[in-house]
Amino acid sequence: MWTKKGWLYLSMGVVLTFVGLVFRSTALLVLSVLLLSTILVTQFFSRLGKIASMREMSSEKIFEDGIITVDLALVNKGGRTGFLEIRDSLPKQIQIEEGTNYLIIDLRPNESLRMRYRVKAPIRGIYEFGPVTLRAQDVFNVFYKELQLELVDNVTVFPIVYDIKDLPIRSRTPKLFPGASKVKQPGPGSEFFLIRNYVPGDPFKNINWKAYARTGDLLVNEKEREAVSDIVIMLDARATSGTGTLGHNALIYGSRAAATLTNFFIKRRDSVALIVFGEKLLSIKPSQGTKQLYEILTALAGAEPNGNLPMKGVAEVSSPYMPRRSPVILISNLDGDPSVIDAISFLRTLEFDVVLLTPSSIEFELMSRKRLEAGVERSLEYEVLRLERDILVQDLRGYGASVVEWDPKVPLLAILLSAAQSFGRSEFDHRGGDWS
Repeated sequence: MWTKKGWLYLSMGVVLTFVGLVFRSTALLVLSVLLLSTILVTQFFSRLGKIASMREMSSEKIFEDGIITVDLALVNKGGRTGFLEIRDSLPKQIQIEEGTNYLIIDLRPNESLRMRYRVKAPIRGIYEFGPVTLRAQDVFNVFYKELQLELVDNVTVFPIVYDIKDLPIRSRTPKLFPGASKVKQPGPGSEFFLIRNYVPGDPFKNINWKAYARTGDLLVNEKEREAVSDIVIMLDARATSGTGTLGHNALIYGSRAAATLTNFFIKRRDSVALIVFGEKLLSIKPSQGTKQLYEILTALAGAEPNGNLPMKGVAEVSSPYMPRRSPVILISNLDGDPSVIDAISFLRTLEFDVVLLTPSSIEFELMSRKRLEAGVERSLEYEVLRLERDILVQDLRGYGASVVEWDPKVPLLAILLSAAQSFGRSEFDHRGGDWS
């Protein structure tokens, strides 16, 4: 490809040829021929040889705000390169914390080079590192050649997860398997439930000897049975969930809420299912354990704001595969979908307990516009939008859904605390920073 200097030489050669012919100047014609011949010859003397490359990364799966160390090794297996530009391509969402991904160097034959830099991933997603772009020029800096080394690595950035101590959301029909959800029934557990009369066959270790000394009757301590609950989390990933900025929109915040809830329920030994709907429907069956946690986190990392699947259709298709009478935690901005009320009514008819976390896209849009337009939040159009949203929320509550409105300026754990208060008292422990 041509450099600016090359275009200048070519223009000068053409102009000198034209002027030489007009004025019949042999000197100008000879000079133009020499200049054009030099341009013609130099294009065959590119010094971009054969370069071998290898990239090593400290981790391929991290959480938001995590740090990755990248090592890029290059070996020149050809001739001397002269000034060689090297650039390791990075996604625009990735921030370089230390070092550089760009270098200019002169590589001799069989000489090796190692580039090391550290990057930070502030936003969840699945990112592609690479390819590596090499650019070398000829000796006169007239032409340059580019070569892309198809060295590509994928990095998965999970939504940030916050720790929660307790959240009183559990299924009304728990499973018989032992878990951490208390079901107000006697059985295997860790907390006291009641005292009853001794029955032959009861273990002696369960006898309440203090009560025996006081009453003279053999009494037995019963524990409250702890069982496994099925939890369904639904995340709205339609195109409207991308309203706002790259780092502040309903999908980003909703992914973090879904990740935090999944982590809590998995630690509680509950069975968690995930449904993500946008351009298409993604469903992960209910299961437990670390494998299920990372499968859900990977799905949340890859969610993109696309499509416009109606919520009513998603509920109708998914409900046969959802555990009956289980809690359904729906995370949606409720925008652009006239079937929302029908979807909630349908789920409540099937006796699902619906908890709706609804981040407001109005506030996300205002956050992005306030930087450019002062006082825009007080405009009439936004007042009308807020009023329409308030009416929709009241209608949804009328169908029995527990609706928690989410102002983006309020931290996630405060929102979860508000959700918990509608079910009972709970205590939260925040480990980490405020991402609002």
